[in-house]
Amino acid sequence: MRFLNNNLAGLATATLLASTAVNAATPATNNNINNNNTGTATDAPKRFIVELKTLGCGKRVKARVAAAPGMRVAKTFDHDLFPALTVECDACDADSLSRVLDGGEQTGSAPVAAVYTPSIMTLRLPEQGPSFADDSAAANYTFHGLTGVAELHEQGILGAGAMVAIVDSGVEWTHEALGGGFGSPSDKVIGGYDLVGDGDWPNSPAKPDDEPNDQFGHGTHVAGIVAGRSAQFVGVAPEAKILAYKIIGAYGQSNEEMVIEGFLRAFDSGADIITASVGEKGGFTHSAWAKLASRMVDRGVLVTVAGGNDGEDGAFLMSNGAAGENVLTVAATAPDMVPAYPFTISFKSGSNTTAAQNSEAAYLPASGRQGPDFFPDTIAGWPIVPLTLDPAVAADACQPVATAPAGLTPESILLVRNGGCPFYTKQANLASLNAPYILFYQDNATPYVPPTNRAPTKVAVIDAAAGEAIVKVLMAGNQSSVTASFDKETTRFVGLRDANGAGRPAAFTQWGPNYDMQMKPDVAAPGVKVLSSYTGGGYRVLSGTSMATPYVAGVAALWVGKYGGRKSGNPDWAKQLSARIMSTARSAPWVDGLNGSVSADFLAPPVQIGAGGLHAGRIFAATTELAFESRKFALNDTAHFNAEQVAQLTNTGPEPVTYEFSLEPAAGFNSWTPGIEGQPGFGRESFKGYFDFKPLRIVPEVAMPPSLTLAPGQTGFANFTFSVPTGVDAASIPLYGGRVIIKASNDKTGQHTLAIPYAGAAADIKAVVPGVFARPQGTPKILTSGSGVPVEQKSNYTFDLARDVQDFPVLVVSTSYGTAEVRWDIYEAGAEGSTETAADVDAKQWEYPPVPGRNGYVGSVAAWTFSGKASYFDPARDNESDVFAFPRYNLPRDIFKQYMWLGRLATTSGSAGGESNGNDDGFPDSANQTGKIQPGRYRMRVAALRPFGEPSVAADWDVWSAPVLTVLPLVPAAGNSTGVISAAKRALRPRL
Repeated sequence: MRFLNNNLAGLATATLLASTAVNAATPATNNNINNNNTGTATDAPKRFIVELKTLGCGKRVKARVAAAPGMRVAKTFDHDLFPALTVECDACDADSLSRVLDGGEQTGSAPVAAVYTPSIMTLRLPEQGPSFADDSAAANYTFHGLTGVAELHEQGILGAGAMVAIVDSGVEWTHEALGGGFGSPSDKVIGGYDLVGDGDWPNSPAKPDDEPNDQFGHGTHVAGIVAGRSAQFVGVAPEAKILAYKIIGAYGQSNEEMVIEGFLRAFDSGADIITASVGEKGGFTHSAWAKLASRMVDRGVLVTVAGGNDGEDGAFLMSNGAAGENVLTVAATAPDMVPAYPFTISFKSGSNTTAAQNSEAAYLPASGRQGPDFFPDTIAGWPIVPLTLDPAVAADACQPVATAPAGLTPESILLVRNGGCPFYTKQANLASLNAPYILFYQDNATPYVPPTNRAPTKVAVIDAAAGEAIVKVLMAGNQSSVTASFDKETTRFVGLRDANGAGRPAAFTQWGPNYDMQMKPDVAAPGVKVLSSYTGGGYRVLSGTSMATPYVAGVAALWVGKYGGRKSGNPDWAKQLSARIMSTARSAPWVDGLNGSVSADFLAPPVQIGAGGLHAGRIFAATTELAFESRKFALNDTAHFNAEQVAQLTNTGPEPVTYEFSLEPAAGFNSWTPGIEGQPGFGRESFKGYFDFKPLRIVPEVAMPPSLTLAPGQTGFANFTFSVPTGVDAASIPLYGGRVIIKASNDKTGQHTLAIPYAGAAADIKAVVPGVFARPQGTPKILTSGSGVPVEQKSNYTFDLARDVQDFPVLVVSTSYGTAEVRWDIYEAGAEGSTETAADVDAKQWEYPPVPGRNGYVGSVAAWTFSGKASYFDPARDNESDVFAFPRYNLPRDIFKQYMWLGRLATTSGSAGGESNGNDDGFPDSANQTGKIQPGRYRMRVAALRPFGEPSVAADWDVWSAPVLTVLPLVPAAGNSTGVISAAKRALRPRL
């Protein structure tokens, strides 16, 4: 997931969801990450995860793999939660592989449950703040202020007895905050496993071992949030035990198979909670990882997964694992305090020139080339001189300043109120004063590292309370009555208050819902500027949903420590706690995506922060339990509207309780920009970005139930009937939501009021979205590699791969909406001169899945693995057998892909159990023994499944039919062979 923004020092802000992007400097190679070899291609070649219906099917499926030419079992998941094999196949697509492994058995007895193409994930570091060399985080810094965790700590609830499995980059257990040891019951990190090793996987084969030592840093930061503790730093559940499963090596890469194996090992280890802050853009409920994680919740393990950090890109962008139906998908909010650096303010009152009161304050310096641009320790007792003595001035220094305030010298510090205009403007207007040091004190904005371009002036930010206190003293005393001193020690943190930003949604937090309109995310937690342990024995400040996710896991560990988890004897504890976490969350304000202003009129919607901000105190205090199935109301779109909703409540308290029901609407917004006819490009349909969202009042009519009274221990039901909101612009796919408030009669302090989030789309999405492909962008399209000639001008190919010829097609695809499946199928062409339209042919020939040799179907394309990574194919260095099969599954919106077709087909041999064409070569008539397309005329069908589409219905596909393809015989020129070459000649080199 790209779990980050790019705000600080060129580093991504969101914390660690995996992205499909690959660094442009990475050389294209002949192998790929899923083969534990060198490459970094994002499409897994020739590799499929085959889920079986039962463990007992494994033996006969393995026998069929062994009997099939070009197939082998690469990995076995021998587990009843996920009985599966990873199969490598030289000439398969998912459909044909399923047919082969089912072996012609009837549907009821066929062993294959599903076939998945595994995703590849690239982890990128989150937004980073400063790092610290030793354990010196100040005691007055905490990120537990808003969540009620501090109060639970005071009650002695610290997570003792809970086991949290972290599936990530490993843990540096030698860190003092993480116990210093590994593997024994007395250690904090009591076990785990390294699935990738300490080498340079995926550039070389994985070398698993028993010690999951962190080479990347991310897992160590996550572990500190869950359970870290030292003299001054305290995580959420400091007495919980950690199990570390390392699936990410030194390069920040992993794949879905590693994640699945890590989860299965964590489950078998007895973990109460599994947390993962990895992923990539997804939004599909039924990926292999998402389904496995949901099953674990059914089996009594609470699972938290990060939602992702691409919030600026708008709605419908959940990460792949976070889309799991039963997992707790976590969004990020801001805490009430951010880590900053200490300095000393000395106050002298009245005419007293000797006695002074010293106060330790916090400041955030601007970023320099080597890190924070600290004020030097030569500043000792320098006077602080305000630009104005009016602390309420709205636009201090927003106009040029001609006259210096009294007392400003080269050995004083200028104090200026923030707000009214950008930092740069203020610095420019203050330049004439030649002030070497400027402190800006906050207005109502969230504190952040100030930008600067006014060298040699150094600037920093302090909080509003400190600035106002300085001004107040100066108003009553002499001009030198307040001074500042800066320490040489810069390895210690103190807290900088953030009263305005506290609890607000992070700008980077990724928006739901899933593409099937399942409501995601589920809950939000602190994830902005979080201080935690880091590799090298130090500390680092990171931001992202990767930080918020372990926070929720830590709160779950507090619950397990008090009430028990998997060992409690209650198989439903994880579901019950998940519902409790969601139903006790608190609402948050709407924040403008463009300017960051906080709305007083609108609340943040569930598709941004789920049920709201987590509150541990309310989780423990609530005496009403909401059923897991009632934890959220997913209303869907208007074509699939779920009007009837039911809340199941149980009174777990000692006295009768009466419940009253009301609606708390949140902001609605238009998520989609309809296309403008005749205006391609800027007039194309597309999803809006967060910066374009404008809050709207979109409130459904709801028939509320009457009040409900429950005796102690009694369970009751409340029925709600929702109506589709009216008065909306359905063409803009308005998303709406809010919460159903359940007010309990025993609620005197707000601790016992519950809420159920609801969300829906006030549009028929399938009718509004004209197609999955971004046709106004001119895609799909097919070009000739090298020359770039469109297929409409040149539709014949020799598939000559010679470097100076490159005569093969390249498919270019971009998507406007997420799709569960993209196909590139090859059919025999009809008779020349036929008057049938492409739609007529498609309706007549289409069946799902298509079978080679039937209805003219030849097979699906196998594209080159490094399509889009390399600008050309070079037979002297590249391997044309490095291919991956169409169809491609679960592609999110707004992707841009290029697929080079070197002529190979992803087709399974008839002799291996598929449909036979009657020949002995094992392939359809249109393919030879190498699986390559043969000379002839063909129809290419490029198609994407529409929203809510049924694959067997031809009209539910967005189909692009290219001109008839003519494959010409290849007659290589002398010395220009595209034949087999030695591996030694396939040297690595970048070609981007």
